[in-house]
Amino acid sequence: MASAQDISKFVISDAAAKKTLIKNEINADTARKIIDKCIDIATKANMPITIFILSPTGQIVASHRMDGQVPINIETALLKAQSVLVTRDSTHLRANMIANNMPQQLKWHAIGVYTTSGGLPIVAGGQMIGTIGIGGGSKDEEMAFEALEAVVGPQPPLAPTQPAK
Repeated sequence: MASAQDISKFVISDAAAKKTLIKNEINADTARKIIDKCIDIATKANMPITIFILSPTGQIVASHRMDGQVPINIETALLKAQSVLVTRDSTHLRANMIANNMPQQLKWHAIGVYTTSGGLPIVAGGQMIGTIGIGGGSKDEEMAFEALEAVVGPQPPLAPTQPAK
């Protein structure tokens, strides 16, 4: 497992950063490794998914749609990754925060935050270097977390599952 402190392994090169004016952005190689790990996990679980990995500025760095996905699975995967850009925390944590609170749900929905489990920040060296969103499975967040820990190293803990109220 790679160390989260070795941020230089996971972000774009100095030469690329000069062009983009951003240094702490996930590189394409790391994004592809995360996607490949997600595909491996989903295949073993016989659970087709769609995965999006975004840069901290919202551009798609890598994505993959497994066979058997319907349009809503693809759209929600992207929405989850985009939502993390706004909140800087997991979509599951945000869902817990607004559970059973319709005014808060409407507030977050109005600004495009999708509050369903499956979106996580990608953290290396204490910095968010990108986001991941997975849609289409029943274990989206768990798959993303497992892949991130395997490829990038330790990540912020997952949000707890809250009992229905």
